Amino acid sequence: TLTFLFTLVCLIGFGQTFNFNGSDEGWTETTGCSISTTSTDLSVDLNGDGTNPNFGTLTAGVDGSVNKFVGINILNSNPNGPTFMRVSYPKATSGRVYINLEITAGDVDYKTYWFDLTNADWGDATEDDIKIHFKAAGNTNYTVPTDGVSVLFNQISFVDALPREEKLAYEFDTNDDFEGWDNLVDATATVQGGSLIISPSGSSIAKVTNTVNAVNADENNYMYIFYKNLSPTNNQLRIQFRSSIDDYSAYTGTNVTINQSMSEFEALAIDLETAKPTEWSGTTQDFQIAIRNTNNDGNGASADGDLEIDRIVFSNDATLSSKDLQLSNTQFYPNPANERLFIKTEDALKAIDIFDVTGKNVLTTTNFRDSIDISTLNRGLYLVKITAVNESTMVKKLIKD
Repeated sequence: TLTFLFTLVCLIGFGQTFNFNGSDEGWTETTGCSISTTSTDLSVDLNGDGTNPNFGTLTAGVDGSVNKFVGINILNSNPNGPTFMRVSYPKATSGRVYINLEITAGDVDYKTYWFDLTNADWGDATEDDIKIHFKAAGNTNYTVPTDGVSVLFNQISFVDALPREEKLAYEFDTNDDFEGWDNLVDATATVQGGSLIISPSGSSIAKVTNTVNAVNADENNYMYIFYKNLSPTNNQLRIQFRSSIDDYSAYTGTNVTINQSMSEFEALAIDLETAKPTEWSGTTQDFQIAIRNTNNDGNGASADGDLEIDRIVFSNDATLSSKDLQLSNTQFYPNPANERLFIKTEDALKAIDIFDVTGKNVLTTTNFRDSIDISTLNRGLYLVKITAVNESTMVKKLIKD
């Protein structure tokens, strides 16, 4: 959505942004197009004069030493619209540098395309002369249909780094894929067998940080960590993050107690809105999980056992249990499953709840015998929460085939 685009632009900062709220802001037609404005957009009307229409500005005022990327948010709704877009700027000697991207036509909503402008000619001085060109697929000539085509430009933002993608669920189901959790301090880590396995070095607090993704904190209050702590002494995690509230100037977070010498995974629920009501707001990033032993000097983690993380979820759903107790002799099969999921245990069961990757409850049954019909679920990954009559719970990962 446009709101999310604006949030991300604020997240990473920018040197020059053109919003076109009733003004062309210095962008004018050059070849094969005309320009008009609405209260929210710059309308670029391709009129058929020439095979490669383009428009531009000579007064962009972009600090090239800082802002190396440009995000262009457009609505290219005509099915016969251009399918290739280029951004160009002058070379230091003569000619122009062209940065190319395939785009889609016939869109029903706005899309943002990010261009990497870094080049020896994108220098340290202010960049004023910038053009946007329309081509056909494969960088071939684009001929405008006789009845013309209009492309709406909602925003052009020059920024210092590519925006971060919001990601709410981390599965670790592919070996060696850290899903962004690969910035390590005083620890080593691997991804094997569906888990992120963190091995503290024993010299200090062990930390793993995701510096790739972002979360809308206003819409996701809870962080769930499905973990198994093999250490007999490491007894605490510190969950930290940086927020747009203070322009990402510092880490903040909260401490949570964990169990030791575990044989099964448990679900750790952290209500970040309650723990850090001021900081957990806006857009958050740089999520850090720190392993601590509060019995050591400086809370340094002991190198006497790994921390295995099966899954990390950010959600606004408070129904995922903070407890994940082992049920007696539970069998859970097949997995992957297609039509029915069988669950056998010595405990009397109260309910079965199935959650999708966003934490949404997609199926619940309280009338359970020995299996549950999952045929209506889409293919993908789910969490199955099994609740016994005695309120013991178990959370299992399910692959729907």
